[in-house]
Amino acid sequence: MCLNNIRVIGLTGGIGSGKSTVADMFAEIGVPVLDLDAVGHALLDEPRVQTALLVTFGASIQNKQGAIDRRALAAQAFANPQQTKALNAIMHPEILRREQAWITKQSVPYVMIEASVLLESGGVDRMDGLIVVIANEKLRKLRVLSRGKQNEAMFERIKQRQCEDAMRYKYADHILKNEGTLESLNKQVLSLSQELYRAPK
Repeated sequence: MCLNNIRVIGLTGGIGSGKSTVADMFAEIGVPVLDLDAVGHALLDEPRVQTALLVTFGASIQNKQGAIDRRALAAQAFANPQQTKALNAIMHPEILRREQAWITKQSVPYVMIEASVLLESGGVDRMDGLIVVIANEKLRKLRVLSRGKQNEAMFERIKQRQCEDAMRYKYADHILKNEGTLESLNKQVLSLSQELYRAPK
């Protein structure tokens, strides 16, 4: 996409792969990182977005306080491809506007866009490069369950909404394997960061 002569690097990976850990490591060394999942969550508080979601999915996606219940929304939106398409039609244009506004405010050689479904949503098409974080499924599940926020059934539901590693390998410009220590992962991040800084615009 290269807005303002800034290269836009996508960062993605399956649930439990360590994508957010990698994003934090890049942020710690000064790379601006935008978490599109967080942007999407924040949009649920926007009145215009709330109205569109309620018209599309009904009042059952609201909690007692009148806010959008993310779990209830997910249950409806991912029930079938048509519902998912309807959700994307509401959310993606808003997310893209915020993404582009954020990029134009930066003044660095490259920025990073973190998203769990960057490939599945087609967002990779607007990236100048793609980093994929990979870990085997057994380890990913162990990490997710150890957090205590999701059970095995929830892990499986989320995993099914995400693409397979074969697709990630196909589109990846850079692979970070996260099956060892944090120190090992950080070394990969530092090495890749140097490579990205040297890359031509």
